[in-house]
Amino acid sequence: MSTKKPSLMNVLSETSGVITAHSRHFLTLSILFIFPNTIAAIIYFFLSQPPSLHHLRFFSGDSPPYSGTAAQSQLPFQIILFLSTFLFNFCTVPAITYSTFNGFYGKPVELIASIKSILVSFLPLLATSLVVQTIYGLITFGFVVLMLVSYNGLALLGFEMDYDEPYFLVFVLVIASLMIGLLIFLQVEWYLVKAVAVLESKWGFAPLKRSSYLVKGMRGVIFLVIMLFGVLSALSVWFLSVVATSAHRINGGSIAGLVLQVVVYFGVSVVLSLYGLAANTVIFVHCKALHEESEFQIDDQLGTVYVQLPSDVV
Repeated sequence: MSTKKPSLMNVLSETSGVITAHSRHFLTLSILFIFPNTIAAIIYFFLSQPPSLHHLRFFSGDSPPYSGTAAQSQLPFQIILFLSTFLFNFCTVPAITYSTFNGFYGKPVELIASIKSILVSFLPLLATSLVVQTIYGLITFGFVVLMLVSYNGLALLGFEMDYDEPYFLVFVLVIASLMIGLLIFLQVEWYLVKAVAVLESKWGFAPLKRSSYLVKGMRGVIFLVIMLFGVLSALSVWFLSVVATSAHRINGGSIAGLVLQVVVYFGVSVVLSLYGLAANTVIFVHCKALHEESEFQIDDQLGTVYVQLPSDVV
């Protein structure tokens, strides 16, 4: 494999090539894991809307008034849907990552092997994700504390700012920008933690350190990939929010339009999830190559041998 640094288009092209070459296999994985995850996310999103939006006029003439009891009765369903999304996400990551890695080199891409990778990688992924999310939470908490301390410090020095003044808005934007910048930097540094946890069986803080080492020389491409899929995902979520908030205004003739809009979001979300995870694995392979860690060395860690497949294998 070439050790030349790939471009964003190279990564996307290779990702598409792997998925296309094993289209039936990735479709099967999508049906098993990404489809339920996306459906759960859609239901959870609709239930998270204000109660008046949950009762569409084609079910009843008018939306009932707000009911705190009704809102509380939805809480168990929201918890179940959240846990379902959480569980399916931790099944999707190892299955897609393992399959993409094997497919990239023409190794056997088998459904049973992909499912086995879930059992092997679930706990390492969970432990690593808890570490990452804890760090993100501490950083966010730290910046909130910094903002409060800075605001009170400025007040003690005589620089008082009301909440409706432009200076206060600038102050908040500066703190928020610093926090977002740091979080984006860490996302780039730790972009490969999931691939490392799955393909190298590392967990906890080890994948973070390993990812920071592997991304050297590839940070620019990784940043572009994060921005691309981040913007597309944000647009899809915004589209779903528009659909959800306008659902209470539909009438009988608009039901088909609502269903079509949800289906469009469903398809886009599934494609973004699949390609995002596959692109992560493709970049992992290139990072290994840039650090002169050949695919054969990776294979030795997995205990398997390359086999070039002439056709798709489910």
